[in-house]
Amino acid sequence: MRRLITLATVLVAAACGSSTSPVDGGPGSSNQVHVGNLFFQSGHNGTQNPAVDTIAVGDSITWRWVSTGSHSLQSTGDANHAFLNSAVITASGAAYTVVFRKAGAFPYQCGVHGPSMSGVIVVQ
Repeated sequence: MRRLITLATVLVAAACGSSTSPVDGGPGSSNQVHVGNLFFQSGHNGTQNPAVDTIAVGDSITWRWVSTGSHSLQSTGDANHAFLNSAVITASGAAYTVVFRKAGAFPYQCGVHGPSMSGVIVVQ
């Protein structure tokens, strides 16, 4: 099942011209958002709900689950500032990465918990 989800994600991302995929990258990245019980927290500056991160065009952000619990990423930007949503993920240590290829503010929230669990990626 995971292989089918990964393949579908890659195919949709290729069609949209951006790169989005589940990954197993290591901890410690400054371009990382921690996903915990009812929070998104920037690994770079500690901001939380909303987690706010600033990156350069072409850089990526990895959301890493730091505890078990059902969460997903739901882009809430307009058509010009959106990215591919993730499936619901539950496993601690799981990760989801998005490469941002254009400038702008890309808001998001948890698809399960809504705006109480949110963030924004600012791409310059």
